[in-house]
Amino acid sequence: MNTKPAPWTSPTRRTSEQMAELLQAILDIVDAEESAITIRHLFYRLVGLEVIPKTERAYKTLCSHLSKWRKDGEVPWNAFSDSTRWHIAPPMFDSLEEALQLTKDTYRRNLWATQDYYCEVWCEKDAIAGLIAPVTREFGVPLFVCRGFASLSSMYSAALTFKEVQAQDKEVCIYHLADYDPSGHAAAGAIEHTFENDFDCPINFERIAILPAHIEEFDLPTRPVKESTHTRSWTGAECVELDSMRPADLRRLVGDAITSLIDKRAWHKLQKIEAEEKATLERTLAKFAA
Repeated sequence: MNTKPAPWTSPTRRTSEQMAELLQAILDIVDAEESAITIRHLFYRLVGLEVIPKTERAYKTLCSHLSKWRKDGEVPWNAFSDSTRWHIAPPMFDSLEEALQLTKDTYRRNLWATQDYYCEVWCEKDAIAGLIAPVTREFGVPLFVCRGFASLSSMYSAALTFKEVQAQDKEVCIYHLADYDPSGHAAAGAIEHTFENDFDCPINFERIAILPAHIEEFDLPTRPVKESTHTRSWTGAECVELDSMRPADLRRLVGDAITSLIDKRAWHKLQKIEAEEKATLERTLAKFAA
């Protein structure tokens, strides 16, 4: 690794030389790693090297610099991971029969294969995702928890997927759920802007909750608008938490949005094929058990 750059603690902006030293320190750390790291991990490494101070402001500034450098190609996209609280384990079985049984129980044909659309549902909160997951699971639609402003890593990965399905002449649709407030509005706008302008991946992006009309329709409780950096672009007179909407209403909104894309004839045709394939698996398992 190169010689450690001089520590920077000045409240003024970094000079071009200091910025170059910071970038090189980041690249040295990334190059020394065998796999992707988190930005938080990088932050603490830089703090340990006395390259940046251990403050929340310094962390946010680092994220801002990384955003620019990754977009400009100075720092590789795959240098950082965005995994949070995942439990990863390989599938293992006590017997071949058990593996076949699991295959029979979990087999699903991709019913979207003959549809004109590829659909995902994005939600800003883990708790809400748990409420609508039964609907997205029923229709085989990916559900992504973006936790407000989605990370660049997650959107870059999504853009790669979207471009693959667009190459198959499918339209990409994202249905987004967030609080009705300046932050939720800005986060949704940032997602749409990033796909189109940073990744050259235009999509059909639709906010399905919470909308202004929902306040009266579902009799939702409101709260005053809190001052924030996003308040200037906010035109609403009040705010509403996504959590205030009834789970049944949320599920209905998601279900209606998804089914609006479905060609029912093509859908039912693949469902019949799926049923026949499951019957074949059942017969195969019965022979094996005998």
